[in-house]
Amino acid sequence: MNIATCDRIIDAPVDVVWSLVSSADGLNDWMSVEAQVDLRPGGVITWTHQNGAVVAGEIVEVVPMRRLVFTYGWAKGGFPIEPGSTTVRLELEARGDSTLVTVVHDGFDSDELAATHTGGWSHFVGELDRAARSKGARP
Repeated sequence: MNIATCDRIIDAPVDVVWSLVSSADGLNDWMSVEAQVDLRPGGVITWTHQNGAVVAGEIVEVVPMRRLVFTYGWAKGGFPIEPGSTTVRLELEARGDSTLVTVVHDGFDSDELAATHTGGWSHFVGELDRAARSKGARP
């Protein structure tokens, strides 16, 4: 299967980045206009992009401040990827007052879908960076 990947060092502490990737309010700060996160294995994770496309999945693994793994697919709009058919792993690594964010999204059935999602994750991790810097700013 094809894989989409993205990594970036964000100039904000890991607790700030974790709150943005693991909660509905956090997702709404950088990726969605509406989100739902039940932060436990088997819990639901969904978000609606500004264009109305909806991503839906189920949480597989939660390691606070370090890892969030969930299934992923498009419930409305978006791409021909059924909910639950791919998996996203978000890894966070504290580096002092910064955080290395690594996204690995696997299970795609084509190079084209993997490449498109690599571009998408790169864009949205840039938005995560912006939101985290804003929330993590030191006085």
